[in-house]
Amino acid sequence: MAPRALLAAGAVTAALVAGCTSTVEPGGGESFSAATLPTLDAPSVSPPPRPDVRRTMSAAATLTTFEAPLDACRGPVAIDVGEAGRPLLVSEHDYCGGAAWIPGLGRGDVVELDGPGVDAGLYRVDVVDRHQRRDVFVRDLRPSADVVLQTCVSQTQLVLVALTKVPRQDV
Repeated sequence: MAPRALLAAGAVTAALVAGCTSTVEPGGGESFSAATLPTLDAPSVSPPPRPDVRRTMSAAATLTTFEAPLDACRGPVAIDVGEAGRPLLVSEHDYCGGAAWIPGLGRGDVVELDGPGVDAGLYRVDVVDRHQRRDVFVRDLRPSADVVLQTCVSQTQLVLVALTKVPRQDV
């Protein structure tokens, strides 16, 4: 390549580089390198609800093995009722602490559960039902619930509280 051609090529390259680094285009607009894009805000994610009550299971059991851990009064017991389509039953005697938290729950309250036998996380109260103690059966456990809490409230009545798991939010 002739020296004159090299000088011309160098001048074109210098002009292109200068055009890329200049903040003003020949027509008066902003150059690509100086352009800014608007900041996009991430979609807002609401924080998970705060639990009104927190309980850790003392044991996991079945309908044939729940009496000993329940009578030990070490906390609520997660009971697998062994019937397809029925929720987990979480039970605590009224005189062992169950009466202090289960009957006071209302629709919309949030309960945090963890420990053996339970899918740890937050649960929202859907329904609170009172029943005669001797008239409640596994079929009375709401199949739409994920967990049903149970405790006695008197010599003749008990309360069943249906809970639905609050979905985890990825943060």
